[in-house]
Amino acid sequence: MSRRASGNPVSGARERLVLARELLTLLQEQRQAGGSHGRLLALRGATIHHAYAALVSLLQQAANAAGVANPANQTSLPALERAFADAGVQAPELALLMQARTHHDDLVFWLEQQLMALYTPAGLARRLLPHQDGYDDGASLTVVTEDPCAPLQDEDLARLDATLHRVAALIRDCAAYSAEW
Repeated sequence: MSRRASGNPVSGARERLVLARELLTLLQEQRQAGGSHGRLLALRGATIHHAYAALVSLLQQAANAAGVANPANQTSLPALERAFADAGVQAPELALLMQARTHHDDLVFWLEQQLMALYTPAGLARRLLPHQDGYDDGASLTVVTEDPCAPLQDEDLARLDATLHRVAALIRDCAAYSAEW
């Protein structure tokens, strides 16, 4: 048997956000402590998953309120968008989230891209490439630098933190819409 944390329709989304924040905190602690690369990538993937699931939960609740059939069966933002279109209904939450996910400068767009990357063949198995000794004959002008935006680097973790703040803002905005209905 399942239950919602409260009578508030966005409580599930808030719960997912709390989990994402806890996982990000654990990721940062493990990174500082020199945790294994695999564990750090798994924590990053779980943080991304819970942040995205919070947005899906918001849209599922809006779909349920709008009378869309079987919103719980739709587990992605594009699938829920199609379900709304098939049902011929609109919701302010849908408009807000679809604008966020399609705007390239929005962190929700980045979040969705990161989630999709988790399901690629490489998935979580992304590893740092070792320097190829003997490959470079010394005449190459190639300079190897660390990509600050690469997974688990400072800018990546800062962007992940900012994304959680963006998800929290969307939850607040969508909660206001659900309170009106």
